[in-house]
This record gives sequence, structure tokens and C-alpha cells, in this order.
Amino acid sequence: MEKSYKSEIYRSKEGRHILHCLYRKHLMAMRVPISERMVETCFGDTHIVFYGNPQGIPVLFFCGENALNPLSIRPFTRGLDLEKICLTVPDLPGQTGFSSERKLSFPKGEYGEWACQVMDALELATVSVMGYSFGGSIALQLCKKALLRIERLMLVLPAGIVNTSVSKINKLLLPAIKRHKELTSDEIRVALSPILSFEQDELIEAAKLIMMHSSIETKGIDPLSKTAIHKFRSPVFVVAEKFDHLFPGDEVIRQARKIIPHVAGTRLLMSGCHLGLFKETDDNVAECYRAITDFILQTTIEG
Repeated sequence: MEKSYKSEIYRSKEGRHILHCLYRKHLMAMRVPISERMVETCFGDTHIVFYGNPQGIPVLFFCGENALNPLSIRPFTRGLDLEKICLTVPDLPGQTGFSSERKLSFPKGEYGEWACQVMDALELATVSVMGYSFGGSIALQLCKKALLRIERLMLVLPAGIVNTSVSKINKLLLPAIKRHKELTSDEIRVALSPILSFEQDELIEAAKLIMMHSSIETKGIDPLSKTAIHKFRSPVFVVAEKFDHLFPGDEVIRQARKIIPHVAGTRLLMSGCHLGLFKETDDNVAECYRAITDFILQTTIEG
């Protein structure tokens, strides 16, 4: 008799296959050079995708939860200068992708330890780091763990700066919480409307399949305290969205300037929502990417 399927991420073998195929679909659609590598950590194997020029300046990039690495990274591959930069993007353990299915504990500092081990495996003594959405809180935890190893830090619509109620997160994931069967695109569209205020079929499709086939967690992240990062001296660039449902931009920038010792620059976007980076025709977003590129390349910027 076949044993029942057990996974910390996927609800079934079929669901695992569906989400892995979706990941590959978006990875193969990339318009920039890509390569992949597996590295070992004490938390299990980590799958890493490299986007851009392999000889470019490496930037260790952390995406958000309940998302796909290649889909989350897509706006950045189109906006940043990847002829000069190589985005180094690991699949988070315990999330959809090809890394270990073991879920990590944020309160225990396991994400920071895992990120250090990824750097060690890649032989990165120091590196520039970028965190997007929940990935921002991972980047901040890495800074606490290894503050002398971070050359520059970019926080883009980051978690971990201001308090976000769990109820807001729960409402976004309500279809997955209430039912485990077939979901409709309209249900997903309505649930995500606070963070996705424009039509984006690929994001709706991905969210639908992730909610149907993976184990969704709803938890908040405690904001970073000033004492936790008061010794961090590397320059930091903060990008926030004024109308962000989860991390209101004015509050994020104001709080970042209070708790982070060296905020070298900021940008306040007005694209209208948390996923506004996917608006390809937004001039404000395009200018922001130029500023991030300059910051990575150590060009002087003002914010």
C-alpha cells in the first residue's frame, strides 16, 4: 500500500509537479542570461538562480513568501542593468521552488543563519544584498547575523520595518484558508485587490495555483528594533510604495530613517499598490530602477 504523501510545502505530489512546472515556465521566459546551482546548508540543499552577467557585481537577492522566484524577480530583471549586475536569488527553504522543503523559524534567526551559509557556499566573503517584500525582513536578519559582510543593502517594499497586522495578511490569503478545492481566478482577483490594483493575469494564475497546491502560512513579522541594527554601518537604500496596503510607504521611510544608521537614499513610489513594480510603463518605477543600479554600482545618489 502506497504511503500517504507528506510535505511541509505541497499538498500533493501532483501539486508539487504543477508548481514546479509553473516555476520552469517563468524561468524559461526570462529575457536575460540565467544559470542555476545547488548548494548545501545545514537546513538542506538550496537552489539558486543567477540572473544577468555572470561576471557582473553579485547581489544576493531575497524574494517574498508564497511566491515564485522567477516571477517575483521579473520586474528587476527588466529594470536593473544586468549587463553590470548578477542577481543571485536563492529559493527560500520551505517555499515553492527547488530548495529544501524544510520550513525555517524567523524568531529563532534561522533565515539569517541560512543566508550566511549560502554566502559561504558561494564563497562570498562580502556582498551587496537586496530584499523585496518579506525578503526585506530576511535581508535585515542577515544584517543582524553578519553585519560586517554586507557591503550595501537595498530594501524594496520591505517587511520588517513597520508593523503589519496578521489580519491584513489573512484577508489576502482567505481563499486558501477557507477551502482547499478548486479556486476561481475571480476569487483570487478579489482577495488580492488590496495589493494588486491592475490587471495582471500571470500574477493571478500563480497566486491561484500556489493557494491551491501549497501549504499557506499566515504570520506577521515583528518590526526591527533600533538596537538590533545600531552597529550596522553599510549604506542602505530604501524603496517604498506610498499606497502599499501592507507596508505604507511614508511610514516605512520615516521609520527606516529612525532605526537604520546610514540611509543613503530613498524612493517613494506611487504606482498604487504593493505589486506596482509589475507595471512596465510606470516612469516613476523606471527611474527607481536606475537609482538602484547606481547605488549598487556605488554611484553617488541623493534621496
